[in-house]
Amino acid sequence: MKIMGRKMGLLLLIGLLVVVLATPAAFADGVSLSFNGEDYVADMYLENGVSYISADSLTSTLGVTVEEEGYVALRNFFENLGGEVEWDSSNNQVIVFWQESVSDLPEGDLSADDLVVKSTELLQEFNTYKMSGDAVIVMDITTPEAAEMAEMPQIPEMNMTMEGVFQQEPMAMYMRQTMEMPFEEMGLTEEEMAMFEAQNTMVTEMVWYDNAIYQKMPMADQWIVQDLAEMGMMDGLTNLIQITPQQSVDMMRQFGITNKFGEDVVIDGQEYYTVTNHVYGDTFKKVLEELMGDFNFEDLVTGGIELSEEEQEEMTDVNAEMQQVIKSMLETMELTFYTETYINKDTFLTEGMSMDMELKFELDETMIPEGPVSMHMQMQGDFILSDFGVEIELPDLSNAITQQEYMEQIMEMMEVEVEPEPGTEVEVEVE
Repeated sequence: MKIMGRKMGLLLLIGLLVVVLATPAAFADGVSLSFNGEDYVADMYLENGVSYISADSLTSTLGVTVEEEGYVALRNFFENLGGEVEWDSSNNQVIVFWQESVSDLPEGDLSADDLVVKSTELLQEFNTYKMSGDAVIVMDITTPEAAEMAEMPQIPEMNMTMEGVFQQEPMAMYMRQTMEMPFEEMGLTEEEMAMFEAQNTMVTEMVWYDNAIYQKMPMADQWIVQDLAEMGMMDGLTNLIQITPQQSVDMMRQFGITNKFGEDVVIDGQEYYTVTNHVYGDTFKKVLEELMGDFNFEDLVTGGIELSEEEQEEMTDVNAEMQQVIKSMLETMELTFYTETYINKDTFLTEGMSMDMELKFELDETMIPEGPVSMHMQMQGDFILSDFGVEIELPDLSNAITQQEYMEQIMEMMEVEVEPEPGTEVEVEVE
């Protein structure tokens, strides 16, 4: 069961981390559709060399407003809107690239991508901002073939609040997440409940400052620092941070992630443009594989500290195990991620965001010997951006210690707990 506990811990970790990006190609009458780099299931047919798509598919699948009814010719429809249409004869696929634009801007017509780039550039000019929000997370872990684990209590709905401040130059960030954890409903023992000191929340804090990451974990009033350079992560993170807003949009497009206009909204009397995008499992897999590459979990866990030969062997096993978990997750993963971004019509600043995510994946018998374990997680959140250009404040990090120093403190505490009190007799079994 110790191994099982470790597996379940990894499962929960992977699920929560995906707290975060083209459905498989489908064919209708032998014709498929690629729209802005993403394959779609659509009601289409081919007649005399002309591809037709139903008006319902244009609206419900592609989010394109159309007044016609029935079927419309794809090429004529999108080329009249300024789009590009190509035919891939080898795959019997119509390839369309088109971005809806708004024309009530002083700069003239802007596509959804253009508006996102403009808003992000303004955000960089202000250099700082604050983000706050709430999210609801529902997780369900099922074990259909494991009778022993089938009695495991289900994880109740969890509420999370988040607040943070961000600075572009020099790079700095502080985030605080508070998760309401109904421990009493999770079937914990009295000893486990005592560990949480009767609290019903778990607070996690993180600071990114001066090329280092500082973390304060739940139930520990201690900042732990990890040097990104020592972890071998600095170059990759620096390159990711330094990309321009346009490069970021281009990267999204390469992965098939498309920004689209939604319905304009009015919030507290202010008008906003709405920009939406959908991310599906195949797209997320491509992004995850590209960003993670040969990511070494050993560096993340050890923080670059020196390990003994025995510890090194154990960490190598952990790294291999985590890589296998990621591989298994990607092979079985079904994910839908939908966001709505609200851009102020007067200032063009992004002032809000809503997100919905649903994730399913399974770990088979090679990972869980007792039987396959499936996870289903749903998350819905709303976030607000504010205080643009206001100087940020970071927590006091003067007492931060390294992960190695923290582990040494833990070991010392454990040694004190197991030492017998003076005068206490210790029984020794003699064979």
